[in-house]
Amino acid sequence: MIGGKIITTKGTLYLVATPIGNLKDFSYRGVEVLNQVDFVLAENTHKTRILFERFNIKNKISLFNDFSSKKKINILVKKILNGQNIALVSDAGTPLISDPGSELVKAILKEHIKIVPIPGPSSPISALVASGLSAEKFSFHGFLPKKNGELKNFLEEINFDKKTQIFFESPKRIKKTLLIFQKILNNNRKIVIARELTKIYEEFYRGKISDLKKVIDETPEIEKGELVIILEGSKDKYSLELHLESILYKQLKPFLSLRQISKIISKVSSKDSKEIYNIYKKK
Repeated sequence: MIGGKIITTKGTLYLVATPIGNLKDFSYRGVEVLNQVDFVLAENTHKTRILFERFNIKNKISLFNDFSSKKKINILVKKILNGQNIALVSDAGTPLISDPGSELVKAILKEHIKIVPIPGPSSPISALVASGLSAEKFSFHGFLPKKNGELKNFLEEINFDKKTQIFFESPKRIKKTLLIFQKILNNNRKIVIARELTKIYEEFYRGKISDLKKVIDETPEIEKGELVIILEGSKDKYSLELHLESILYKQLKPFLSLRQISKIISKVSSKDSKEIYNIYKKK
């Protein structure tokens, strides 16, 4: 106590990566932190208890997910301000990567509270490094849009991006999604589908987008388990030109005929209006 005031030391928020399948991937440091904090926030308390039992972790678990209220976040911030140490774990993998926690982290940072990441498994990175595609530059997008129209628009937006693209997809939607990939994207682009990473039935499907129909027809197990899709970056020589053409076509389509649109696009393209007309006539 100083000058009649009680001085407290702020606690710390630990973001602890947990196994994405194989429990042997859990780090010694992760086990140590989960044992030593005051309590653990978990997206899925049932799965976290299985982890705790496997590593003999004796600690309290509190549910924290996408539905956790602002009130609960404020309570957690106060606990840390009063000196408690808290760990956050997701269902599997690294917290905040398409998992709950970002709002809590923002609230924590506003109070200048220390945040310590405990690194470990991450399915997007694991899939990327084993894909055979470039890991020099990449974009991670989380789960793909569920609605067909939104998915098509999204793919058109990234169609000419030269970076490797990483997505999550539900096994229930994977077949529909892959068929849309074939309609929108260059069929010569390489694609890798990683399934059940680090688990017994881990598999990688590597090929071109043109091979996807065959994958769909011959591998029914693709509709089971967790999936990561890795898409090769665009290698189109005239990617910027194609991107501009695509934007113009999309914007003008509701108002003009294809013949009129083709004439306008030809003004900024190396192709003549007839070539452009024939390309977009197929869409």
